[in-house]
Amino acid sequence: MNFDLSIDRESPFQPGKPVSPYFFKGRHASIQKILRYYNNACNCDVQHFFLTGKKGIGKTSLAEFVKQYLEDNKNALGIYVSNKGQHSLENLVTSIFEAFLNNVEKGFFERNFEGLFGSIESVEFMGTKIRFKPDEETSKDLVASFHYILNELINDEFDDYDCIFLVIDDINGLSQQEEFVNWYKRFADTIEVDSSFDLPLYILFAGYPEKFDNLVLQDLSFGRIFHHEEISSLENTDVREFFINAFDSVGMKCEDDALELLVLFSQGSPLMMQHIGDAVFWKSDGEIITKETATIGVLNAANELGSKQIRPDLNRIGSKHYINILLKLGKHQIYSFQKSELEEYLSDDEKGVLSNFLAKMIKIGILNSIGVKNSGEYEFSNILYFTYFMIKANEGEVLT
Repeated sequence: MNFDLSIDRESPFQPGKPVSPYFFKGRHASIQKILRYYNNACNCDVQHFFLTGKKGIGKTSLAEFVKQYLEDNKNALGIYVSNKGQHSLENLVTSIFEAFLNNVEKGFFERNFEGLFGSIESVEFMGTKIRFKPDEETSKDLVASFHYILNELINDEFDDYDCIFLVIDDINGLSQQEEFVNWYKRFADTIEVDSSFDLPLYILFAGYPEKFDNLVLQDLSFGRIFHHEEISSLENTDVREFFINAFDSVGMKCEDDALELLVLFSQGSPLMMQHIGDAVFWKSDGEIITKETATIGVLNAANELGSKQIRPDLNRIGSKHYINILLKLGKHQIYSFQKSELEEYLSDDEKGVLSNFLAKMIKIGILNSIGVKNSGEYEFSNILYFTYFMIKANEGEVLT
C-alpha cells in the first residue's frame, strides 16, 4: 500500500488551545490596560482584574500572552489555573494551591508542607507533576484560611520574584454562588486593610460577560474590587497577519483571495482562526494555498466545529422552519438584526413561527436579545454559530 500519511508534517495551528504567544496578534490596548497595574502589584498593592469576552473570542490566549510576557520580560512568576467545569469553591482553592505547589522547590515538602497544608499524604507525586488531594475537612479549612496560607507560601517560597501573576480562567461555574462572592470580598478586604499581609500579587480572572454581571449583581461592591476589560472580535488586519505569520513559519503562503476568504470566515474569532487554519493546512499539499484549497479547508473546519459544538444544539430544535431561518441569517451575513428587518427575508410560514423561533433560540443559547427591553433587536450569542450558518448557507447544505 503506497500513500502519504503526512506524519512528518506539523501544523502551526492548535485547535482547542490558546494561541501561541509567538503567533499572538492584536489586543494592544487590552494588554496595556492589564500591564499598567503591574508595578502596583510588585509593591504589594494586590491587583484584581476581570477579563470578559464571549466564547472563543480569545480570553485565554490574551491571559496566556500577558503571563508569558511578564515571565520573559519581568521578574515575575506566572501561574495558570483552569476552573473549567468546576462549581465548587473548595475545588477552586485546591486547584490554586496545587498550581503553586507545582512551582515550589522539592525541599518545601519536607520543610514547610505539613505546617501549611496538613498531611503529606494529600500530595501525589506524578513524575514532574504534583496532584494535591486534600480531604473534605482540610479543603474547607483551606478555603477559610486561604489568605493566611497564600501570604505565608508566597513570602516563604517565592520571595525571589517581584510579582506573582495568577490567572484563574473560566470562572463561569461559580458565577451563581454567593459563597464565592463573599469569600473573595473577604479575601480582598483582609489583605487590603491588614498590614501583616505583604503580597506582591496580581490576580486575573477570565469569564463570560454575563457571568461577571451575575457576580456583581449579587453584591455591587464585588465589582468595585476589579479592573475590567471586555474583549471583542479581532480586527481584520490582525487576523490577516496571524494567518500570514503562521503559514510562513512552515514555509507556506496564501494567495490574496485565499487569505481574504480565511479572514472573512474567521470573523475575528481566535477559536475559528485556529480551526480554519488547521483545516486549510492539512488540505494543502504544497507551499501555495489557493482559494480552492482555502474554501475546502473552511468547509471542513465548519463541519468539524458543527458536529462538536453546534449540531448538538440543533438537535434540540426539531423544526425545518427554524433551520431555514438560521440559514437565511447566514446567507445574508446577518449577525445582529431587528425582528422587522429579518421578516423581509422570510416566507409566510417562517414569519408565522418567528416569535416562537426567537424565544427558542434565546432559550437554548443561539441568539441573545440586545438593546433596551422589548426593542426587537437580536444577535448571535456566539460568533461560532453565526460563522457556521454563514458557511453552511454558502455551501448550500440543508441542516435537517
